[in-house]
Amino acid sequence: MGRKDNPKRKIEIIVGDSAKILKSIQSGSIDLVLTDPPYDFPKDLQNQYQSEFKRICKGAIIVFCPPENQWSDNPDQYLFWEKPISTKNTTRRYSRFIEMILIWNGKTWNADRHWSQYTNVFKDLVDETSLHPFRKPPSMIRRLLLNHSNPGNLILDPFAGSGVVGEVCEAVGRRYTLIDKVIQKER
Repeated sequence: MGRKDNPKRKIEIIVGDSAKILKSIQSGSIDLVLTDPPYDFPKDLQNQYQSEFKRICKGAIIVFCPPENQWSDNPDQYLFWEKPISTKNTTRRYSRFIEMILIWNGKTWNADRHWSQYTNVFKDLVDETSLHPFRKPPSMIRRLLLNHSNPGNLILDPFAGSGVVGEVCEAVGRRYTLIDKVIQKER
């Protein structure tokens, strides 16, 4: 049967193993998955998560990943985040300034915004890396949420880390569930 969505519930923060918790979520109960999983996931684990995302989500699935370890299942759209230049991790190799954003099943598409909100290259700046080392820019998360969800939709981030998805969901009127082994941001 699984966990059922309660339309009155605005937020849920779960500390635990998302692989186990996802299995308890009712099929088709999530409107949007928006997540930034660990970049070193092996393909079999990526496939396991992708299968669960497809089972529980009736809308878009948006996953951040590095170009060198893209998720296996062919996405419908490829987006790119051109990160600010950094000298981090350059002692033995070139720095990677591009991250990929893969989208599957983008049923909801809010096309009532300025055309500049729909390019597939993002150049947003990170605001607070002190909150979490891999925090994504709230402005970029906001754009993805506004383009691919509607007010009141239930958004899931099974690798919540800094909690930026929840933070932006609150600002744009979306309900959310955050899952992580450790949630960095106190609520």
